[in-house]
Amino acid sequence: MNIIAEAIANLRIDVICFQEVGEYMYDPITTPYGESPSNMAFRICNKLRQWGLWYHIHQDWSHIGFYRWREGTAIMSRYPMLHNFSAYVSVDHRKDNYMSRNITLSCLVVPWFGLLHIANVHLSWAHHGFYEEYCNLQKLICSRLYFGVRGDLIVGDFNAPAGEHAYNHIVGNSEYVDQFYELHPHRFYEPSYHGQIDGWKNYSPKRIDYIFKRNGHPMQVKSMVVIFNEDFYPIVSDHFGYLARFEMF
Repeated sequence: MNIIAEAIANLRIDVICFQEVGEYMYDPITTPYGESPSNMAFRICNKLRQWGLWYHIHQDWSHIGFYRWREGTAIMSRYPMLHNFSAYVSVDHRKDNYMSRNITLSCLVVPWFGLLHIANVHLSWAHHGFYEEYCNLQKLICSRLYFGVRGDLIVGDFNAPAGEHAYNHIVGNSEYVDQFYELHPHRFYEPSYHGQIDGWKNYSPKRIDYIFKRNGHPMQVKSMVVIFNEDFYPIVSDHFGYLARFEMF
């Protein structure tokens, strides 16, 4: 957590999206959710605030993971956050089912640009409900665009390997554009983790984490680098991170 907080502070990152945010299941559930002493994202947020860097935060949880953690997603932002929302996109909403998928969404008020809509997701594998979840996600995002959104991003862990059917289901109709591929087409299959991780054991490493931008919206990705991969900040998780910079028109 110290390494992540230091990277955010040193690089002056505006928006951060976390998946599989852990919170000890026996801590009280707070209102708003996530302000318990064990919550990973809230601890990072508080550390930044102690350093004089104010970040807003919105998070919610999906299910109990590894028999001890509430696991969810969190969005942190230096910009004001409007229309914060969370919703299950999976068929199952049970907290005791590790396949339940609750996602977080927010509209960020970006100066000189307007509202940037962020959907922060952790979706299931293709054979475990991905297509239904992505369909529900699309409907949810479309229902929110009337807020006057000028930019729309979907980010997170999609469990959809680059080039495979679930990935092509996202980009095939050109509604969304894979921002890493846009900048680095020659690195299309470059994995977003090392070794074998939970959910992908007995497979070679794959690229399953993405930033997708709605096609035609007035923002252009200028750089996208892998972070927390040992080359650029130490490894802090079973997944690497992506650091993207956009020009907003």
